Amino acid sequence: MNKKVLLLVFILFLCICHKDVFALSRSELTELNLKPITTIDKPANFTSVQGGVTTDKYVITIFINENENSDHKAAILVLNKDNYKLVRLVENPIIEYDLGHANDVTFNDKTNELLVLSGRKINVIDLENDSFALKRQIKLNFYYSGLGYDSLNDQYVFARGIEGGSFIEIRNSDFRILRTFVLKTNLTKQSLTVYQGNIYYVCYEAGRLTKHQTVYDGLLKRKENLIYVYGLNGKKKVIYYIPFSYRNIIFGEIENISFNDGKMLIQFNHASKAGYFTASYNSNVSTNIKIDTEEGNNNIYSVLLNDKEILKTKSKNNTIPISLNYTSEGEYNYDIRNNEELSELEDKYQEIVKNLKVEVYYDPLSNKLKVDSNAEDLVFSNDYLYDKEELKKANETLIVDVPDTNSNDYLYLIGLLFIILSIIYVKRRLI
Repeated sequence: MNKKVLLLVFILFLCICHKDVFALSRSELTELNLKPITTIDKPANFTSVQGGVTTDKYVITIFINENENSDHKAAILVLNKDNYKLVRLVENPIIEYDLGHANDVTFNDKTNELLVLSGRKINVIDLENDSFALKRQIKLNFYYSGLGYDSLNDQYVFARGIEGGSFIEIRNSDFRILRTFVLKTNLTKQSLTVYQGNIYYVCYEAGRLTKHQTVYDGLLKRKENLIYVYGLNGKKKVIYYIPFSYRNIIFGEIENISFNDGKMLIQFNHASKAGYFTASYNSNVSTNIKIDTEEGNNNIYSVLLNDKEILKTKSKNNTIPISLNYTSEGEYNYDIRNNEELSELEDKYQEIVKNLKVEVYYDPLSNKLKVDSNAEDLVFSNDYLYDKEELKKANETLIVDVPDTNSNDYLYLIGLLFIILSIIYVKRRLI
């Protein structure tokens, strides 16, 4: 084999290996359906959305001015987390800081502080009494693009770009490194958050080679986005895909993700504004309630919610099949009862209502609603699934055996009257 052939094989091998460092397939991506919450105008003289986070009270968005002649200031916009309305703080509804490029921001609920990441430094902002005062700055050895706080374990997660991906660092509350791993991606790195033991890392497809994206593999189209979900141990859980647009909604460049009341909150540079979106989901849930007798099959059952019938179902294979659809979280209590017309005597055996309790909750990893219920504990038993012919016979027998209490009453009155008349007769004879 000559040298040219060997060189060609070697180059091909390098290309394949290099692509495998971060290359994805469409089958690995789970499309994330989003619905819009609101859009907010950018503050005057600020050009783009950057970091964002949800605190116990607020949704916070940081804006910067990326114009060449800008003063590199950042503005912190504060929204009410319940209605996304602008919060009018005492001093200023829009607070400006000398932060530079505010890549990411996280909230430490134990110290009640915002930590704003600006490349090689962390800006610590005090939220006590809504002061929003800049308390101190922490210098870093490297340039970082992502910072998240893990409230469950009181630790921080940092991300900094490396060739072929991002270097993820888990640090304790004193910022000492505990462990690291590499997250492979060739996209433009944006920011991250930590929620319930998982890292959510958002990335943007520039659609071309830039200083932030040195390789373009063409899998995603320009202005499409991914959210990488990894465990704190470095194990990949899921990768969400957000298209450039669908249903006439254009998303724009993803900037950050947080969670508001357990639901994803994603912020974009959206049509010259800050766009706020959340995950859209529903769930069809099927469950079965057991019947422990063959006589219980082929009966009609009613499912009631708040005393209103929402479903009728026919029992089969010793079960009552129930299929329900949910679009929101919460606790639901259903009454299930036999829908057969019952005689008065049958009511004694069959007027039993089973209560099905269902708890619906959002699972951010699967982007679906899931349920817990007591269906496994519910059984319709022989105690009231009585054979109708037997009940009929029992009814007839009871009617025959019932004594005629009215006849006894007449005999008693006649006897009493006879005794009274006898006493009167005897008294008259004696007189």
